Amino acid sequence: MRYGVVRISPDFPPPSVQRRLIESAGCDVVLEERQPTSSTQRNLLHLLYGLKSRDEVLVHSLAAFEITTGELARLLRHFFEASVTLRLTGGSRVESLTPEGAIPRALVMLADHETARPAREPTRRRARVRDVALTQHQLKFARDMHRRGHSMRSIGLLFQLAPNEIAELIRGRNGSASPEADPEPGIRAAP
Repeated sequence: MRYGVVRISPDFPPPSVQRRLIESAGCDVVLEERQPTSSTQRNLLHLLYGLKSRDEVLVHSLAAFEITTGELARLLRHFFEASVTLRLTGGSRVESLTPEGAIPRALVMLADHETARPAREPTRRRARVRDVALTQHQLKFARDMHRRGHSMRSIGLLFQLAPNEIAELIRGRNGSASPEADPEPGIRAAP
């Protein structure tokens, strides 16, 4: 059976183009992810790890699997061991990774490393220090900027904090607005 995987991503051509390339390569079943979520990713990987001998997987590129390099090495090793062929349709010609011969040693080492490494939480794009406090001078300046109409985002960019963190600091730790944060301190909302 030939399975085609179509992904919605700004890095790939539109799904209709991916589908056309995969179908022209002779695909039996097209798996198209309409709303990318962690559960659809899990379901796809579950299906891929369940493929049998002589099955084929057709994708635009390896990035269509949306997994880490280590996880990709484990998947490719599984394809070799299960005699599953992988075809990449996104280049100038269809590239095939056939399970003939020995598994490349580098692939085995990468897959073993991914299997043996301790489970880690996914890395964040930017390390964030919790409870970053602004100095009194910075806080006064941030409140002044807010009074002048600057957005929380622009203030946050200045101090390298998220907009919600800036809002929390301007309003005070307990979430209530401090008298300094009011645009006009003498005016209060009626209960």
